[in-house]
Amino acid sequence: MKKIFFLMQSFILASFFCISNLKADEDVIKDVFISLKRDYINELDNRQIALKGLKSLLKLSKNIELKQTSKKIVLYQNGKMIKQFAMPQDKDNINAWVDFCNNIINEALKTDNNIRPHDFEMSDLFAKSVFEGLDGYSHYFGAFEKEDDKPLKIRRPFASRIIDDILLIKVLSFKKDISKQVQTAVEECSKCQGLILDLRNNHGGFLNEALKIADMFLDEGIITYTLASDNDAPKYYTAGSGDIFYQKPMVILTDGLTASASEVLAAALSEQNRAVLIGTKTYGKGTIQDIKKMGKERAMTVTTAYFYTPSGIKIDKTGLTPFICVGRDGDCTKADRFNKDEDIELAVKYLKTGVAD
Repeated sequence: MKKIFFLMQSFILASFFCISNLKADEDVIKDVFISLKRDYINELDNRQIALKGLKSLLKLSKNIELKQTSKKIVLYQNGKMIKQFAMPQDKDNINAWVDFCNNIINEALKTDNNIRPHDFEMSDLFAKSVFEGLDGYSHYFGAFEKEDDKPLKIRRPFASRIIDDILLIKVLSFKKDISKQVQTAVEECSKCQGLILDLRNNHGGFLNEALKIADMFLDEGIITYTLASDNDAPKYYTAGSGDIFYQKPMVILTDGLTASASEVLAAALSEQNRAVLIGTKTYGKGTIQDIKKMGKERAMTVTTAYFYTPSGIKIDKTGLTPFICVGRDGDCTKADRFNKDEDIELAVKYLKTGVAD
């Protein structure tokens, strides 16, 4: 009797565990549909999301095939049809599309021994497959994410020194309160006659910090604006009055790894004729991502808007072209110039003489 009770108890617990996992899977997959439909900057329909996600099954097993018609998906194993699944008639019904995807996944789990061991991570694999190849900046971070490709930590995001009477400020990342460090360095060098803001290899960071730095050197005017779509009104970010460096000349150093918030800052100061850009073409990453946490272990970043320069140039995939290019024969091709001291020497000369030759 004890043995029978134990087996029944184990069965109930296993059943509960499977139901809980299935529910969790449905929640993750549903969140992916909702977020991409509601927030993603490029339009995706539910059919596209479903088909991209279901490709995850094909990556797990060479025995599985999914044949698509206009109204159905047919599941094959080893060349033989297993089952047909009718696509939801209502293309906007997210719940119907979530059920549709889960029905196909569950059938594949029952059918193929290569897929079955991955039952606990199918929602993650589905989501990662959907996010692959979207815009390059939208990502899904699953509960079973590998930690191989973590970005390098920047130990010292700020540094400054004086070259003759020129203040050189290097900002490697817009970490919290970096704008206060910039302000302090400028205010402590009241006798300085020029400023070099080195944004080479600066991948971005907190946009707010970049906006604060732009505001320090601009006497009013547009810093940047964002657009979620052509039909939406732009959101403007503007500077207040006052320039803490009193209109003294400025140079901003850029290279092929100057990206995101650093491009916003460089564009604002150059287009308002407040600073001259010297270096190579910037990376061209001009998008905003919203972060959505999904419990303790999962999250996704979804691109929601594009940055534009004050004059209306879209930064993303375009980048900024410096006024003075430092490549061979004046070439402005993207390049890593992080350790090139000659760029600093050129900037000092330009600030002192007004020429770069």
